[in-house]
Amino acid sequence: MRKLLFALPLLLLWACNQNDSVKFEGKIDNADGKVLYLDKLHVASSETIDSVSLDEDGRFKFTAELEEENTKPGFYILRLSNGKLITLLAEAKENILVYSKSENMGAKYIVEGSKGSKLVKQLNDTLTLTKAKIANIRKQLEEKKNDADFSTVSQNLVAEYVEAIQAQREFSKNFIMKNATSLASYMALYQKIDENTFTLNENSDIQFVKIVASSMKALYPEHEYTKAILANYKTLEKRIANLNIAKMIKEKGSNFPDVTLPNTNGKEVALSSYKGKFIILSYWASQDVASRKQNATLKKIYNKYRSKGLKIYQVSVDQNEKLWKQAIDEDKLNWTNVCDLKTGSAAATRLYNIKKVPANYLIDQRGEIVGKDLFGRRLEEKVAEYVK
Repeated sequence: MRKLLFALPLLLLWACNQNDSVKFEGKIDNADGKVLYLDKLHVASSETIDSVSLDEDGRFKFTAELEEENTKPGFYILRLSNGKLITLLAEAKENILVYSKSENMGAKYIVEGSKGSKLVKQLNDTLTLTKAKIANIRKQLEEKKNDADFSTVSQNLVAEYVEAIQAQREFSKNFIMKNATSLASYMALYQKIDENTFTLNENSDIQFVKIVASSMKALYPEHEYTKAILANYKTLEKRIANLNIAKMIKEKGSNFPDVTLPNTNGKEVALSSYKGKFIILSYWASQDVASRKQNATLKKIYNKYRSKGLKIYQVSVDQNEKLWKQAIDEDKLNWTNVCDLKTGSAAATRLYNIKKVPANYLIDQRGEIVGKDLFGRRLEEKVAEYVK
C-alpha cells in the first residue's frame, strides 16, 4: 500500500518512538520546587500517571505506556501544583514537546509533535479570547449602568455580546466540520462559555453531536468517549423528539463531513449530492497496485448494486492529471472520480484522516458512517446489508 507522507517533521518525531507509548517532555520555567503531574482523563474521572518535582531548570520527561487494546487517542493533562494545567490529545508513538511558564501555564504555551494537541490548543485559545471579550462587555455594562445614555450604550454592548457568542459558535461548528475524525471535535462539542452555557447549546446543534458520534463510532467503536457520546446523542435525540423538532434536525444537512472536488471534466461535485443513497467513499492512487486491484472489486460491486441505488464517490490523491485519467480509462471506472491535482486532494484526505491508500468509508442512506476500510468480501457483504 502506498503511504501518504503528509508531514515529514511529525514522521521524523514518530520515528523516534516506535513503542506503543506516548512520551511527554519539555520545560516549565519559573517552577522551581513545584510538582508537575501527568494525568490521564477519562469520561468521568482522571488518574495520575506520573509526577516529578521540578528544579530550577524546569525540565521534565514522562512516558505513558499503553496496553495493546488502549492505543487509541486519549486526553492527558500536565498539571502543576499551583493549579495551572495544559490539556493534550495524544496518540500512541507520539513524542510531545511542551514549553510554558508556571505563572501562565495553560494560557500561553508551545506544543509540538502532536496534531491532536495543537487542535486542542486552538480550541482553548479561541475560547479564552471569547471569554475575555464577554468579561470586558459585562464589566462595561456594570460600570456604565448609571450613565445618562445607558440605554443606547447597553444596546451597543449587548449587540457586541451577541456577536461574540455567535462568532464562537461559528468557530466551533466549522472546527467540527474540518476535524470530525479527530477526538478534538469531541472536546469542541462540550466547551462552555461559562458554567451554565455550552458554546453549542441550540437544539439544532444535535447535528454536530451526530457528526462526531458517527465518525468516532467508525474509527474507535470501543473507545470510552465513543460510548459516552453515543449515549449522549440518544438522550438529546429523545429530548428533541419530545419538543417536536426532529424534522428540523433532519433538514439541517448531512451527518458526515462534506467533500467537494472537481471531476475529470473540471466540474465540482459534492459528496453530499448523493445524500439519501448508500455511498462508498473511496480513496486511491493511480500508480498504487493495491488501489488498482481494489478498483476491480469496486467494479464488481458497483455493477451488481448500482441499479439499487449504490453510489461511489472516489477521491484520488494523484497530482499527475495524465496518469489519473489514464488509470480511470484503463480500469473503465464509470462512477464519480474527483481530485484536487494541485495538492493531491490533501484537504479531503485530512478531513477523513486518510493515512494510506486504498481506503474507504461507507455512508448509509441516513448519512451515518457505518464502515471503514472494508475490502473484498467484507465490503460486498456490508453493501448487501444496506442496498437491497
